[in-house]
Order: sequence, then structure tokens, then C-alpha cells
Amino acid sequence: MSASVSVARVQKRTEGNERTWTSEPTLKEVLLLCVVCYALYLLVLALLGNYWHLFKTFGDNQPYVRIAEAIRSWNFGLIKEWQFFGLPYVMVAFSFATHTSYWTAILSLSVISAFVATSISQRLWGGWVAGIFAVCSREWMERALIGGAEPLFLALVFGSFLAARRDKWLLAASLAASSAVVRPMGIFALVALGIVLLIRGQYKKFVAACFVGGAIGTLYVLPLKLYMGSPLANVKAYGAADGSGGRPLTLPFYALLQNQMPQLSTNLNVARASFWIVLVLLGIAATFRNERFREYARKYLVESIFCALYVGLLFTYNSPWARIAFPRYVIPVIPFIFVALLPWVPKDRRFLWAFGLLSAFLSAAETYGFTSTVERLRQILYQ
Repeated sequence: MSASVSVARVQKRTEGNERTWTSEPTLKEVLLLCVVCYALYLLVLALLGNYWHLFKTFGDNQPYVRIAEAIRSWNFGLIKEWQFFGLPYVMVAFSFATHTSYWTAILSLSVISAFVATSISQRLWGGWVAGIFAVCSREWMERALIGGAEPLFLALVFGSFLAARRDKWLLAASLAASSAVVRPMGIFALVALGIVLLIRGQYKKFVAACFVGGAIGTLYVLPLKLYMGSPLANVKAYGAADGSGGRPLTLPFYALLQNQMPQLSTNLNVARASFWIVLVLLGIAATFRNERFREYARKYLVESIFCALYVGLLFTYNSPWARIAFPRYVIPVIPFIFVALLPWVPKDRRFLWAFGLLSAFLSAAETYGFTSTVERLRQILYQ
């Protein structure tokens, strides 16, 4: 009798442990996952090389700092960069408020915004999606921990989604319009809001949202008109820099199938870009099999319209960067991909943690360069 009771207790305890590991991660655990995995990423980078040198030369950090310096002195004639000014404006405000440098501002804003975006993603899509989103992309970790506009952009876009779910349409419009001056694709969130308000027949709120978006847009383009000669100075410079020549769209998959950046098309880069392209296509295919995703898309129409517009751009973007930079461009729709694929994602928090730690290590090694990483590890081991 006692043996049977013991066996029953062991089985009950085992079942309880399994339920514990398969229960959805809470916001606290998602944030803890971020802290641990991001710390590992930074530790590996610090062991491999000079983090601060990497930070000062990474991505668009230098152009953003130069733009912030020009904005601080209100001398737009100094600005030759093509990047949008949304992030530098916030950098100037942050630097003024905290008495820190623009370098400190861009790094602080990137880290803070990344955690804000992750927190909002947990509220929007749950712990599994938020956890995977936080750790699955090397490009996201780089922008979160080395600097970039994507974290602030996503914090604003995701915040707009959350506000729309709560019927706070003016706030949603303000956040969407603000995201559009950080990254131009934020216009998709504003368009989605307008479409949903029109569909619902909420014309007064539509007009108010248009007014808010127009006001933010006017405040943004006014200095461009006054000091740079054209309200579309950013757009024109962006089109010239990305190689689209002012024609941002082409036939679906046309630019993705071209090898227009052979100097960057290493086997690893091509494989990574191909992986993300295939994953997006799998996510699209999964929407036809996943009834819960279709229910989600109907219920939260703002988000599904944004996703559809953004994915449409991914596959029709007319730029030499379309394929090689696809892993970076795909960041805003990663949560949607995993919402669609969620029925086929292993739901075990042990798997999530193992995946996150492995992803952090490999991402840091890839940021530094796999060949350089092997050489550096060899030096460390044989010192």
C-alpha cells in the first residue's frame, strides 16, 4: 500500500514539474531571460574583442550622433546623413535631461527601448512569443545592445498596437506617427489605424487621428523644408542611399533573387538571409492552417494590416540590400511569424532558456566574426 502511495506521489510530482516547465513564461521570466542572455552576449563580445570600439563603429551609430550634434546646434546644414531624425531628436532630449553624451544616449535608449518593446510584446502576444522574439535574432541583439533605431521604433509601434487594443486611438496615432519618423515603415502602423477606424465607421476618431499624425509629421518636416530646402529631404536621401533610386517597390521576390551585394554575400550571410525568408514564408503558410491565428487577425485588425503591409514590402523592396539585409528588415514581424507558428513551437521553458543562451553565444560570435572568434578563442586557450 505504501509503495503504491509513493509511486502515486512521484507521478504527481513529476506531472507537476512538467506542468511547471510547460506553463507560459510570465513577464518577469521573459525579462529575466533577456537579462541573462543579453549579459552572456555582452560577456562573449567583451572576451573576444573591444566592445567600445565595436560600439563606436557599429551600424548607423556615428551618423545618428552627427545628426544629434547638428540638431543640438540647430544647424541642419551640417547634416549630410540620410537616416531619419526621430532617434537623434530623442537622443538630444535624453542627453539634455541626463547631462550625458550622445554616445551614452544612443546606447541607453537602445537598451531601454529593447526591454520596453519586449515587455509590450509579452502583453500583446504572450510569454512564448515574447521570449522567442527577444533572443532569436542576432540583428535584434545587436541593435538592442550595440545601438540602433529598431528598439525605439518597435517600442513605439508595439505601444501603438497596445493603445489601439484599449481603444486609445489618439495615443495609438501619436505613437504610430512618432515611429514613422524613427523608421519610415512606421507609416504602415498609422495607415492600419486609419483603415480600421474607417471600417468601424468611427469618422470623428479617424479625423482626430489624422490630425495628430499630420501634426507630428508637420513638426518633423518643417525644419527640413526651412533648412534643407525640401520637406522630403529625408525620403530623397533615403532612396538614394538604399539604391532604390526613388522607386522603392518592384516585382515580388525580384530583388531577393538578385545577388546585388556580392562583396557581402558570404555563404553564411546568404544562408541566414535564406533562413529568414523561408521562415516568413512558413509563417504565411501557417496562417492557413492555424485557426487561432485567423481569429487573432480578425480581432486585432490593426496589427494584421500592419503585418500584411510590412511583409508585402519585404518581398517587393527594390534595393540591393533587400536580400542581404533581410534578417534585419524582418525584425518587426518576427512576433507575427511565431504567433502563426505557435502550434508547432516546442512549449517548454527549458528549451526556451537553452535556445536563448545558445542564440546569445552564437550571435556574439557572429557579430565578432566566426573566423575571428575561432582565432581569438585559440589565443585565449593557449595563452
